[in-house]
Amino acid sequence: MTPFSLAFVAHDVHRQGGMERAAAEVLSRLATRMSVTVIARSCALGKAPVRWMPVTGPTRPAPLRTWAFARAARAAERRAGCTITNSIGAAAIDADVITAQFCHAAFTKRFGGLRGGSGVRALYQRFAQSRFVAEERVAYGSRRLRQVIAVSRGTARELQESYGVPASRITVVPNGVDRAVFRPAADAAARLALRAPLGLPRDAFLALLVGGDWERKGVRDAIDAMAGIADGHLVVLGRGDVAAMQAHVSRAGAAGRVTFAPPSRTPEAYYAACDAFCFPSRYEAFSLVTLEAAAAGLPIVAHAINGTEELVRDGENGWLVPFGPDALREKLVLLRDDRALRERLSAGAVASSARYDWDRIADEQYAVFAAAAAERSRG
Repeated sequence: MTPFSLAFVAHDVHRQGGMERAAAEVLSRLATRMSVTVIARSCALGKAPVRWMPVTGPTRPAPLRTWAFARAARAAERRAGCTITNSIGAAAIDADVITAQFCHAAFTKRFGGLRGGSGVRALYQRFAQSRFVAEERVAYGSRRLRQVIAVSRGTARELQESYGVPASRITVVPNGVDRAVFRPAADAAARLALRAPLGLPRDAFLALLVGGDWERKGVRDAIDAMAGIADGHLVVLGRGDVAAMQAHVSRAGAAGRVTFAPPSRTPEAYYAACDAFCFPSRYEAFSLVTLEAAAAGLPIVAHAINGTEELVRDGENGWLVPFGPDALREKLVLLRDDRALRERLSAGAVASSARYDWDRIADEQYAVFAAAAAERSRG
């Protein structure tokens, strides 16, 4: 075991969702080589040897939840007595190391902090975003901060531009993927055999979109794109406003060609059953689902945002396209009509995922923690 210990602060740590799952994958590996205390509302790490210090408090509204959590986490951190503290964003008031899985200031600057809706809902979203930005400004401006882990080069740029974090303090360590879990179907017959148990059409060209927060993820554009593709079918895996999106399906003329599936404990089956990955998200830090799609051999059609601009290479494992359904549709049609192209991009996607194995990512994060612990001991 290492001579330093880690207090890890996050709202939740489990193997569902995005940043929650990234934390679970890294901590389950680090806990075998260092003492880890998780300070969170929930923690599901199986048999990983970690200590969990539960944090309770209000769950709504979101600004009150984050404010109360950070203060309760501070009290737990003092009791834990660890060498250094790592926080996911501004989950903690301040920390020795912050892992940046989002930049609220950048999202607010580009999209006003809006995730869909109008009127009172939009006013609330703007207020909530202003509080989240203020919390991040405090966390990244703390004199305690020694290291920042940015999950993409784009996120690193945003932290420098929005909060003045020195480049010398930032290390880019991307998110990862378990390539033993997310992998292509053995062959075309195996892929088709997976569809019936999932309630998916057997013979259609299937494009997959995975995630929640559907307005930000661009689900409407994906629906509009699929409306113009004969024999095409869109699979949306995740949690969102199904009624609103079903209404949009009807308006777009895509009735019967979109499946909304709830979050699954075995999402790898959906990846293996589909032909392509359609991900028109407007903003990410580095989405895990694009890495999972690549490992599963799905050609990726996405926008040039944080993470995808590093992963996707045009004509090698997918394409980065302009915003809007027309550009999405153009590439999806190419994939539908050209099996040889689809197979070539599938192989390219699998190859591009190799760099993102979770074991390697955990090693890179460990190096950042060790540097922070050494700096603290010198200080």
